[in-house]
Amino acid sequence: MLENVSRRSFLTGAGMLAAGSAAAGLMGCSSTAHGAKKSSDAQDDSADAATTAEQPWQKAPSPISPDQVSEEIDCEVLILGLGSTGVPATVYAAASGADVVALTATGTPEGEGAYIGAYNSPLNEKYGIEYDAAALRASYAYWGQGSNNGDVTGTIWDRSGKAVHWFAEYCKDVWPYECGPDNEIDEGIHKRTTATHMVYVFPDPNETQEQYRVYRGFPKFLKAAVDKAESKGARVYYSTPAQQLIRENDNTGRVTGAYGLKEDGSYIKVNASKGVLLATGDFHQNDAMLQDWLPCMTGDLTSRNPYGAAQGDGQKMAWWIGAGKDTGPFDIGLCWPHDFEFVENSPSRWGTKPWLRVNIAGERYTNETLATHEWYSTSPMCLADVKQPGHTGYQICDSKFGQILDGDESEIAIFNDCVSRGVIYSANTLEELADKVGFTNKKRFLETVARYNEVCAGGSDIDFGIPAEFLSKTSVTEPPFYCMHREVLKQWTDGGVNTNRYGQVLDDDREPIEGLYAAGNIRSGLCSTHYLWKSFGSNKLNAVTGGMLCVKHMLGTWDEDFEI
Repeated sequence: MLENVSRRSFLTGAGMLAAGSAAAGLMGCSSTAHGAKKSSDAQDDSADAATTAEQPWQKAPSPISPDQVSEEIDCEVLILGLGSTGVPATVYAAASGADVVALTATGTPEGEGAYIGAYNSPLNEKYGIEYDAAALRASYAYWGQGSNNGDVTGTIWDRSGKAVHWFAEYCKDVWPYECGPDNEIDEGIHKRTTATHMVYVFPDPNETQEQYRVYRGFPKFLKAAVDKAESKGARVYYSTPAQQLIRENDNTGRVTGAYGLKEDGSYIKVNASKGVLLATGDFHQNDAMLQDWLPCMTGDLTSRNPYGAAQGDGQKMAWWIGAGKDTGPFDIGLCWPHDFEFVENSPSRWGTKPWLRVNIAGERYTNETLATHEWYSTSPMCLADVKQPGHTGYQICDSKFGQILDGDESEIAIFNDCVSRGVIYSANTLEELADKVGFTNKKRFLETVARYNEVCAGGSDIDFGIPAEFLSKTSVTEPPFYCMHREVLKQWTDGGVNTNRYGQVLDDDREPIEGLYAAGNIRSGLCSTHYLWKSFGSNKLNAVTGGMLCVKHMLGTWDEDFEI
């Protein structure tokens, strides 16, 4: 049974989204040996200089002068950014009676994504969900491969249930919500039989397609939530991106506020007596930062985020005043398009199916079962695809495709519908299929398929090692033949600023910078090098709960529960 505040059925149908590996670290400064260098080292010196040279985005700008400031205001809590972190933090601060100001770069709250997870929920008992904190921490430690900060994430998970439920309940008078156990919204992709946490959504009642109902509702919900916060006294400045933090004693003391850039080109100075929260998000739309840390996400990759504000502004501002730099590796947030009506793409959940995978040059490049255990929208298979020409992989199958879809009649119907729409290429011969797709090396494509059929017939994939159980189901021998394209999009990055469990930003000595907090995708230690599907909705779980907990610490109510 589902909690249904809006009296609507919960999530069914195709194409659910949750939100990689091999990320690059920060540029290091090479040490110089004592004494003179030999002439043979000259070329190495040049390489070292290029590696350690300060990039433009790393250089702190000139301080903002008083004559550039057209407005100065005081508050208790200053929130920088209004997305999945900043909105609930602003709402909670206003509901708690704090004098809160929010500055944001965009003209509306950023509502990317849809699903908010919640562990240790007050609804757990009703749904028979057991919160096993130790098992969750152990699982994330393993899957995080050393990148996950157990103290930070564990604190958030422990308190997420009450935090998220508070947020949903407090705002239900301006926008109704729905919630249910995670195994009921998983579409059976991972065949979870036991729920581990609750998931909340805020659907648009005017939408009919199930996923659009959820995804298009979330940004409208965030706007309604901010409007409610303003009605409780919050002051919100849209289209006013934060530019610089204010830290006392020549960047050695407390952070006391920030400057925001107004639309007329002047600055607003905001003084915050209790704290400043960096809720500015990630840097996946800043190519200069990506080039240094995540070059696989640079170039002509399309972003799924429509707001354009993921520029790493919070990371830069924090580093400029002495925050310690996260050394990575950073989360590589990639996904396939989420075309829920299949206008241009077949269902992205099929991207993990173990059909033969080739690039546009007709080459096979990966073990196709690499990601069968992963959530489809942020699969490590995206890492294999993104390295291919055009950042695109092509799945090849034949008339046996239904075997990989487990004979599911609804899935087979969607497949056939995609064929009729032309979203999936189809042909009676492989030569014709190659021409339709436009493989740049038709001969190589045909050779690749022939070789794949050879290993399938032999019962052992000695080339890439996919399990024998899939070979008879995925050989490409029985016409008609099909091809699906999988273009990779960039979705987010995680990391940049180190924090403690309270959300306080740390310096290079791991000491907190008084008055400065960070939550959401700016915060390090939340993920591995790719999004961890095992906690569906965890990106927003971390954002919502983390921001609200930061406000609690600012207000001195850390030890108190979230109570409606």
